[in-house]
Amino acid sequence: MAGKSGRCILICVGFLIWSGCRSQVDSLHKTNGVDKRLQKIVSGNIQQDAIVSKRIPIDSADAVFIKDSLALTIPKLIRAEFRLDSRASTFQNTEVNIYGYYVGAMIKNKLSLGLAYYRLSTNLPAKIVINGVNVGTSLVVNCGSFNSELIYYNHRYISFGFPLEIAVGQYQLIKTSMDDNKLLSQQNKPLAFANFGLSGTFKPFKFIGLKLMVGYRKCIYPAERTFN
Repeated sequence: MAGKSGRCILICVGFLIWSGCRSQVDSLHKTNGVDKRLQKIVSGNIQQDAIVSKRIPIDSADAVFIKDSLALTIPKLIRAEFRLDSRASTFQNTEVNIYGYYVGAMIKNKLSLGLAYYRLSTNLPAKIVINGVNVGTSLVVNCGSFNSELIYYNHRYISFGFPLEIAVGQYQLIKTSMDDNKLLSQQNKPLAFANFGLSGTFKPFKFIGLKLMVGYRKCIYPAERTFN
């Protein structure tokens, strides 16, 4: 009886030890499963945060740098232009200078369109004698023009183009006596002419430059065609 009772006690103790070990193993499995799920969630959040950080700069300086870089590299669709203009021309084989103001817009750095106003006021140096009287002639021109220019080469510091301008206005020839400054005659006539040629623009600064033009001025109206 003593031997049977001892075996029963050993069997009971062994069962208790086996059940305790199994519960620990199950708890370890459960813990490992929870840890794996937590690792997946944490790693997913880290990857998502990394993607968001790539899309949106964390530092505000990075965002400002990207914005400024895009503003410098992407050309504006329309850019305003303003010019002080001086033109050399001839009238009745006499050199004259025309001065004007230009306001326009540059479209995609390729096409320039604008309006201009020009004025000329000078005394012609040629003296003529009519009936023994020394006669002097002065010329006054006022006109407005539509200006266009096609830019075929554009760089940061220099550009080249083909300007074409059509101007309409009025010119005035005044003849006076050189002896007593008496008005002898005054002629007012409409005027229309066209300018075309080549242009080059040197741009040392972003908003300031120097434009040079070489071309020909063709008088369209009136019959006085020496204004070329």
